[in-house]
Amino acid sequence: MDKKTIVGLVLICVVFLVFGYISRPTEEQLAQQKRYNDSIAAVQKAKQSKNKTSEATANAESEDAALKKMVEQSEGNDSLRAEAKKKINDKYASFSNSALKDAKSIKLENDVFSVDLTTKGGVVKQVTLKDYKTYDKKPVVFFTENGNSYGFNLSTGSIVVSTSDLDFIPFVNGKVYNGESLKVSGKDSLVVSMRLFANKPDTINISDEDFYRSSKSYIEYKYILRGDDYRLGYHVILNNMQDVISDDSQVEMVWKSDLRLKEKDVDIERKNSTLYYKLSDDVEYLKEQGRDDDKKEIGIPIKWISFKQQFFSAALICNDKSSWFESANLKTITDKQGSKDYMRTMQSQMTLGYDNSKPATEYSMDFFFGPNKYNIVKKYKIDMERTIPLGWGFFLMQWVNRFVIIPVFDFLVDFGLSYGLIILILTLLVKIVLFPLAYKSFSSTAKMKVLQPEINKINEKYPKQDQMLQKQQAIQQLYKNAGINPMAGCLPMLIQFPILIAMFRFFPSSIELRQQPFLWADDLSTYDSILDLSFNIPFYGNHISLFCLLMTIAQLLYTKMTMNQQAQTNTMPGMKFMMYGMPIMMLFVLNNFSAALNYYYLLSLLISVLQMFIIRKTINEQKILERLAKNSKKPMKKSKWQQRMENLEKQNRRLLEERQKNAAKRR
Repeated sequence: MDKKTIVGLVLICVVFLVFGYISRPTEEQLAQQKRYNDSIAAVQKAKQSKNKTSEATANAESEDAALKKMVEQSEGNDSLRAEAKKKINDKYASFSNSALKDAKSIKLENDVFSVDLTTKGGVVKQVTLKDYKTYDKKPVVFFTENGNSYGFNLSTGSIVVSTSDLDFIPFVNGKVYNGESLKVSGKDSLVVSMRLFANKPDTINISDEDFYRSSKSYIEYKYILRGDDYRLGYHVILNNMQDVISDDSQVEMVWKSDLRLKEKDVDIERKNSTLYYKLSDDVEYLKEQGRDDDKKEIGIPIKWISFKQQFFSAALICNDKSSWFESANLKTITDKQGSKDYMRTMQSQMTLGYDNSKPATEYSMDFFFGPNKYNIVKKYKIDMERTIPLGWGFFLMQWVNRFVIIPVFDFLVDFGLSYGLIILILTLLVKIVLFPLAYKSFSSTAKMKVLQPEINKINEKYPKQDQMLQKQQAIQQLYKNAGINPMAGCLPMLIQFPILIAMFRFFPSSIELRQQPFLWADDLSTYDSILDLSFNIPFYGNHISLFCLLMTIAQLLYTKMTMNQQAQTNTMPGMKFMMYGMPIMMLFVLNNFSAALNYYYLLSLLISVLQMFIIRKTINEQKILERLAKNSKKPMKKSKWQQRMENLEKQNRRLLEERQKNAAKRR
């Protein structure tokens, strides 16, 4: 090994050492990595807990039925009764006195919905909205029987107990519920508590009701019903459970719901239904499209989780940071159930921080059962409006919807007009605002067509490929002499594009249009079928949407006028086919979309055709030619860009001549 090799190796080592020192992680990065590792560990711990829980509760209903039957058969048989009691204690540990009881229902009602609670698990069994109907005119109901379950999996020694299997005791405003009617309105509210008590010791000789009043060891679900709110307060209190719940830093909550079909098109509703969740700085969601299931493990705090459908959502919202979910396993499932109104299943398994040394731990949360209406969910100020697809991935699109389209739309709705007329007025307003841009675009295209004979002469003058620069300069000078800006037709289209796409998002997601009729369409939020087919056409569907068909015809008319107005060249022979093929493609794309969207596009195209016709009539071809002739006689003043291009061309020509001379000398 020579001296140079040794020096090279030493230098390489020095470089690696310096690079390692410079790229070493900072203390902040190390802390961030530690938090990430801790969150992953929390997720893995939750998964292990889930496996242990699922094994313990796989056949809970059948086991409970067998135990209940054993208790019934133990009348007068002390040994059988003792055996039944032992089995119940083995399964439910400290909560055995709260198992195997008959469930009771409690109905709550406010201005916007009614809620059915059940003592089995202390959960919301059903929610019915008052102001909305399904596509077949039935009440909008969130859950069917046993279609919604949630609760906590608690470790009591070696036994894992699920609160969803146990029976809670209902209290209203602090008193044991006695069956009274529970209804609030306006700004009023009431509190309904579901309490799950630890076992009453055999040595206490008092009645159950007196024990419930005096006991300080229980799990409480405190439901707060407000008069005019789609939220149902849900506070979970673990009170003096140190001797019941095993010492641990977390408790696990599981929420699972079977979503019901509410709209006309199950494929579209499934496509627009998924699970959303709010992190500290962003809102994310699982895979949409409905046909594909998805799951995700989250190892960082979550503020809320929403089981979102096309127009309605059921959400669980944490009100303060101490109540945020520390981690979660989220999943969407599409089972092939026999129920005709079943759509999808949403499932979330969350962990919450728990300090066993404290006498009481409270988690402050809210359920939301309501419409995906922008003005309703936005007032909660928790970014739940992000579940409404308004084009959040593109800032211009969501700005147009949030700050222009929605305010104007709501302003027009306040006048009590039909929604078909509101869409017409909205379209006219958009076209009026964009008319200056449209005028520049259409007039520029019309003027360029007038100059087509002159452009053909330039093409004949510079036919060779190496004369491309001269040809471009001549055409640019021609446009300049005629007072035409060739870019005037492109810029307006770029400005109008965000509005076009914003409307594509706005109309299908607007619950205001749901079940609103117009002309032959009985529901502007879905397709307007004038003919249902007995077969399915690939990529088209099994029906014919008239608004979509009329929109396609209008688009073909608009395309024809555009092609006639443009200067005809042979530079792009496939352009004509592409221009006429686009409307046909849109016919297949939009046939299943909302009638409101197709109606808006139809109106927009018809107005554009009218604008184009009027603008073309205002173009004075003779005046353009006279201006061209007048400016052509003036000395040609070269722009800086033209001068730079000419200098560049001269330089290239000089280099080419030098290369040719050098090649000739070598020969």
